[in-house]
Formats: sequence, structure tokens, C-alpha cells
Amino acid sequence: MGALCVSAFVAPQLSQAAPPPVSISPNGQGRLLIIGDSLSVGTDYFGKLQTRIERLAIWPSVFIDDKSGRKASLAAPILEKQLTADTTAIVIALGTNDMISRTESWYPQYVIDLVMAKTRNLPVLWVNTEFSALGRRDWISRSVRFNRALVKAQARWPQLRIADWNTSFVPKAASRFIADGVHLTVSGYKTRATFTVNALRTYGRQVVDASTTSTTTTSTTSTSTTTTSTSTSTVPPTTTP
Repeated sequence: MGALCVSAFVAPQLSQAAPPPVSISPNGQGRLLIIGDSLSVGTDYFGKLQTRIERLAIWPSVFIDDKSGRKASLAAPILEKQLTADTTAIVIALGTNDMISRTESWYPQYVIDLVMAKTRNLPVLWVNTEFSALGRRDWISRSVRFNRALVKAQARWPQLRIADWNTSFVPKAASRFIADGVHLTVSGYKTRATFTVNALRTYGRQVVDASTTSTTTTSTTSTSTTTTSTSTSTVPPTTTP
């Protein structure tokens, strides 16, 4: 039943080839990597998500890797494949399919840590989960458990931020869930796109500010060290993600 539900939305999907390298922009940002499921497919298709994120002009490159039916557990190998040297920020929009099929109380913490361990300490924005209030009660309760686990995970992973879709999305009129209680109407996907762009605008400013502060600190330290060093070589300051 879970497989039927998560595959309810079908939209054109392109093969996810490795993206070409990009140059780091003056604000310290390179590629934004977004990993999602069918909700991301619909959000991009109907809400023109990628185009709208690019218009923010925070990241010179935006790469979306989304696929219907994808579970959060699959983000770990995807990160290993898609996390390039010029990636400076990550968005994870997964967890819905896991909460449909996984009932274990320990699972949310496990899968969140599994994914975060592959992020190379880069800043991560995780979009939390929501099911229709009229949908299955067991899915809703597991979603609550997952979202609470995300909040607790921030203590273990300081670079983790949460985009609170669960609280922000209030279904009404045409912007609502469809009958399966998981996927959205066209208007609902457009609402999700607007929510995501707004969340990324705030998140992007935080990432840029942190990057600028880190670069300035590293540059100052590097200058001080160079002054007392006997080496004649000059090495540009770097920041470790």
C-alpha cells in the first residue's frame, strides 16, 4: 500500500548525471545540492522550484536530485555520488516514504544520523514531514516522531537547520493534499515551492554569513602565522567545510 501511495504522482524525470564543476562566487558559495522524493518532483515541476532558487542569486549552481518513492535512507549513497568539491550547501527533503513503511521507534534517529554522517559537515537544511490530518493516523504519528527526531538531531549536528513545512503548510481551498493524504494538488505544490524558496532565502543568508565569518577568521589567522614564519611561500587562506 505504501508503494502505491508514494508513486501516486508521476512527472517527467531526467536522469541525474554528475553536474559540471562551478566557480565559487564572491559570497563564498558554489553548488546547492537538493535531494528529494516525489514531493520535490512535484514542487519543481509545478512550482518551478529550481528557476526560483536560481533567481535568489545566492548559489551560482542549483542541482536537484529527486525521485518518486525515495526514502531518506537512500540519501547517504546519493550524497557520496553527488557531493562535489564545489558543493557548499545541502537541502534534504526526505522522510515521508520512510514514515509510511518504517514503524520502528528507533528508525528516525538512525536514518537522520546516517544521512548527516555523509554531508562532510556542510550546512544542511532539512524539510520536515507532513501528512494530511484526514489521512492515516499511524502515518501522522510516525511523522510527528520523525520531526521530533530532527529537532533533537540538531544537538548532534550543529550544521543542521530545519525548514518547518509541517507547521507552515495549512491546507485550504485549492492548496491541499490529494486523496492519498501524502501528495499535493497543483496549487499545493506551488505553495510548497514558495515555502521552500523563502526558507532558502533565510538559510542562504545564514550560510553566507557563516562562510564570510569563517573566511575572515581564517584569513586573519593565516596572515598572523605568515608574519612569524620563515617560509617565503604564500598560500591563499582556505576554509574547511
